[in-house]
Amino acid sequence: MKVLSKLFIVTGFLWLSANALLAQNATITEQQVELKTYPFSDPDPVANIGPIYPYFRFDGYAHNGHLQKWKMVVMENPYIKVFVAPEIGGKIWGAIEKETGQAFIYYNHVAKFRDIAMRGPWTSGGIESNFGVIGHAPSCSTPVDYIMKKNDDGSVACVIGAMDLPSRTVWRVTIRLPKDKAYFETSALWHNPTPLHQSYYHWMNGAAKAGGNLQFFFPGHNYIGHDGSVHTWPKDAQGRDLSFYENNNFGSYKSYHVLEQFTNYFGGYWHDDKFGFGNWSLYGDKPGKKLWIWGLSRQGMIWEDLLTDTDGQYIEMQSGRLFNQAAAASSKTPFKHRAFAPVSTDHWSEIWFPVKNTGGMAAVSPYGTMNIEPFDGQINISLCPLQKIDDELNVKIGGEQVYAKHLTLEPMQVFKDSIFVERKGKITARLGADKIRYSSTDREENALHRPLETPENFDWNSVQGLAIAAKEQAKQRNYSAAMDKYQQCLKKDPNYLEALTGLAELYYRRMEYDKALRSAARALAIDTYDGTANFIYGVINRQIGNRADAKDGFSLATQS
Repeated sequence: MKVLSKLFIVTGFLWLSANALLAQNATITEQQVELKTYPFSDPDPVANIGPIYPYFRFDGYAHNGHLQKWKMVVMENPYIKVFVAPEIGGKIWGAIEKETGQAFIYYNHVAKFRDIAMRGPWTSGGIESNFGVIGHAPSCSTPVDYIMKKNDDGSVACVIGAMDLPSRTVWRVTIRLPKDKAYFETSALWHNPTPLHQSYYHWMNGAAKAGGNLQFFFPGHNYIGHDGSVHTWPKDAQGRDLSFYENNNFGSYKSYHVLEQFTNYFGGYWHDDKFGFGNWSLYGDKPGKKLWIWGLSRQGMIWEDLLTDTDGQYIEMQSGRLFNQAAAASSKTPFKHRAFAPVSTDHWSEIWFPVKNTGGMAAVSPYGTMNIEPFDGQINISLCPLQKIDDELNVKIGGEQVYAKHLTLEPMQVFKDSIFVERKGKITARLGADKIRYSSTDREENALHRPLETPENFDWNSVQGLAIAAKEQAKQRNYSAAMDKYQQCLKKDPNYLEALTGLAELYYRRMEYDKALRSAARALAIDTYDGTANFIYGVINRQIGNRADAKDGFSLATQS
């Protein structure tokens, strides 16, 4: 077998300067940044009863802008610069790769508020944190709490947070920039301090520019819509490759919740700019990977002028705790809404990063982005590191090693090489023990087979079907509809345990404590050890002053 190493190319910084900077810590400052601003009105004086009550809406929007200074927390290391706007929902306003000067997170040079969010005002670009019942969250355009931190390891962080008033849940996001890595991390903590189930919705909503021959790298075999309907990915039923932005020039807005592959990353690459963006998180932390695109017709493109002045159209890349952002119709698919368990806390982390000069994305880890392009007896290898690399890169074909090279690289110092080979077979590439790993059969090996559709013969009018429908309504804060479904369920079976405990919680919400207690007691009469029944029994008894019964219920609940 003939193997030839063709070329070793290094691009990027003057590395002596970069190495000197590595001794420094990352920096964090609070600045006043002037943005042309198109403001919104005072709130409507009447807060409508609905899923976001007691929030008010804002219904007036300016046609003309004026210069306005905004607080901006600026974090910087030798490789990237990150902007956070605590007065505008704590949004990560944008992020820049410093050597190229390009934004890998869309930076909008105006604050152009328009009626898009749950309360109304919303601005495009950056990354917004959504917690609650659905996006865009009530906190997305108003001030949030924040604090700046300098950490002992040389990293810096801006912690943002707020309370979701309808649920009383509290969220925090730590935006952390290491001193020596070309990514930033967002670590979320969400706490439900209440004794009740609350709506559970979380997505990080990031933006990137649409132009530049953009290709999306969202590994998967199918995508689902907000309604849970299933479609093929990346090629649709008409054979269009939807992973290229320009191929989406049909129909209306696009929501692609890509799934069916066990993967930890997604991203995009502007082939014209030789530059891209990406997100990495553990699959179990963020199984939801969504791509959203305005319609490329006039219907969608009018929003370019409505939301920015000079920065052009954008797309959204989003990571979520659920597989999709479920609409009501999704309740009749496997992709239902979730509930936030009483008195519980969730925590997860992810990173956001740039990529350059790779031509695409075939494998990603916190160590960097690798692209492998087999072509006519040649394998082109590209590696854009996100942190310092001092490891062996090995490539095998059909299990036989055909390439090995020790790499010593700084963050964003791109490595490229080509291998000529005279054999075929499965291609694998590995950096170090397992820092970045690629296999040409990843798509098949990591394919998932989770059921995507509810059985056709499932009876939604059965006691189980009605109980599921009730829970789905409650998770969307439609409590009256949930109560109606539970009551329908109990008409069919007065002793259906799941309906009795669910109804007890709804009566408790309505402060109808006698009815709540009767429902919980009936559930315990059926199963005295049921954890959910014991817990709500304890909650109700504590409220009405029956301390011994409350402690009894809580004590048994701790066993579940």
